[in-house]
Amino acid sequence: MASVPLTECSIKNKQETKKEMGMQLNDVRIVGNLTREAEVHYTPQGTPVANASLGVNESYTMDNQKKNVTTFVEVQLWGAAAENFAKFVEKGQQIFVEGALRQDTWQDKETKQNRSKLFVKANSWQFVQYKAVEAARQTAQTHGVEVRR
Repeated sequence: MASVPLTECSIKNKQETKKEMGMQLNDVRIVGNLTREAEVHYTPQGTPVANASLGVNESYTMDNQKKNVTTFVEVQLWGAAAENFAKFVEKGQQIFVEGALRQDTWQDKETKQNRSKLFVKANSWQFVQYKAVEAARQTAQTHGVEVRR
């Protein structure tokens, strides 16, 4: 019986596994501006869920003209991240979101047609321009302008 070097066996096993499983990746990272205040609701078990929408801007040049396109992306957060997001993030703020793409499906009650939508189930988020927004807020308050939190 011929012996096969371990590295060769490992390579063959990895190749066989790749053939069986295929390569899959579901990782989303976006930066956009919050288009509306987050809506929070609670599951029957009491888990907070926040739904929000980000406007993601993209610029490109076509025929020597600059074009701007905004893509609106629905975002869903769960647990403490949902509560913190709803508490601290305001419409217009620029936010970085990292998560996975999910699909929600349902049947329309009126037309009985199947519907679906894609959204990002966020694992984490952070402010992109938080310091600038806070500085502007403090400046406005210093000058006697009422600022909503």
